[in-house]
Amino acid sequence: MNRISSVIHIHLKNKHLWISLPWFILLVPVFGTNILIASFTKTPIYTGGLASIYIFMFIVGTMTLSDTLPFALGFSVRRIDYFLGTMIMVVAISAASAMALLLLSVVEHDLAMGWGTALHFFDLPYVNDGSLIGQFWIYFSAMIHLYLLGFVISSLYYRFGRKGMYIFFIAVFLCFSLAGYLLTYFNQWGVIFGWLVQHSAFELALWAFPMTVGYALLSLLLLRKATV
Repeated sequence: MNRISSVIHIHLKNKHLWISLPWFILLVPVFGTNILIASFTKTPIYTGGLASIYIFMFIVGTMTLSDTLPFALGFSVRRIDYFLGTMIMVVAISAASAMALLLLSVVEHDLAMGWGTALHFFDLPYVNDGSLIGQFWIYFSAMIHLYLLGFVISSLYYRFGRKGMYIFFIAVFLCFSLAGYLLTYFNQWGVIFGWLVQHSAFELALWAFPMTVGYALLSLLLLRKATV
């Protein structure tokens, strides 16, 4: 347990990357720019600026290993302890961020009334249509999903190196290209989008969670044999 706590403390030494920077980017340049634009119009604006914090979380996932793994192993931390400490860290950060985003959506909807404009930044249709618990789950699961996607990609690099990454991205490109071609050829895009809109964001978040767990397990397997 002490080694797991040590890993958490290693991550907390870089609070700027985990906490300060993503929220600064979200609230100052992104939210500030949207408020400025919305102040010049009475037309309702539904912005995707909230995605910036999720994109940043994906970037943090790709950076975590290079920033902390060699340092942790240098202090005789086992790879399983590093993995568990990192997972506890990301779950805590994702839960706290999800709660903050949920509170901001409630404030925007019930108190700020669009921040004196017609801006919908935190309170968005479809995402915020369900219960508060459901909305929290959407925020939380999306954040941890994107972090672990970045983390597993970084784990692939540590396990197989640059050549392995080339092969991986070429394979992903070919798979998506083939899938896109087949969906277009058989005219199935409408079926896909029709299926998606029939389900709530909460349901989609639930169904995506097994993929998140898969990323975590694959990362652990890769890290056990990774060369640092």
